[in-house]
Amino acid sequence: MRTFATIRVGSVLRTLIAFSLTLLVVVLAPGLSTAQTTTEPTVYAVTELNLRKGPSIDDAVLAFVPLGAGVQRAPGQETNEYAPVTYNGMTGWVVALGLVASLDLVDTVETVPAPAPILEPAPETISSSPDGGDARVTLEPLMLRDGPAVDAEVLAGMPQGSLVTLTREGAENGYVTVDYGGLQGWAYADLLGEDLAST
Repeated sequence: MRTFATIRVGSVLRTLIAFSLTLLVVVLAPGLSTAQTTTEPTVYAVTELNLRKGPSIDDAVLAFVPLGAGVQRAPGQETNEYAPVTYNGMTGWVVALGLVASLDLVDTVETVPAPAPILEPAPETISSSPDGGDARVTLEPLMLRDGPAVDAEVLAGMPQGSLVTLTREGAENGYVTVDYGGLQGWAYADLLGEDLAST
């Protein structure tokens, strides 16, 4: 009897331990899987960005992502140099080069509007002689740069609604060459509006 009782107690004890471990795994597993699926990294807009419905400049704009705004990098690979993101509950695509991993990397020169007042009259001179179908309008305040990169030197600030002319000398990294009141440089193509000749 003593041997049977010892075996029975040991068997019950093993069963209880196994049950406890199973219960622990069941309780913790949902938390672990939730943590894995909801940890989308936050990245920041290093320039003004359009949140588009698809990975192309031809896709509809869902929202405007301002400079320095945080967005969640959605799962998926880059397509056509656009990255999938979620911003204010909306999922879409933005130009991947416009995103950085830390807010400290956002260049504050983007927010400096000092050059704009100097060139304020410039849009009038452009509107008097737009070059056919190459006229565009800035959809947001935009920087005219000396190269096709967000860290290129700022030549001038262009207020929202400024008229520019495409020079068609280059297109690279989402930037195109434009003429703004006689000053030539690179502008972020995603923030240039429709051809004014069609309106």
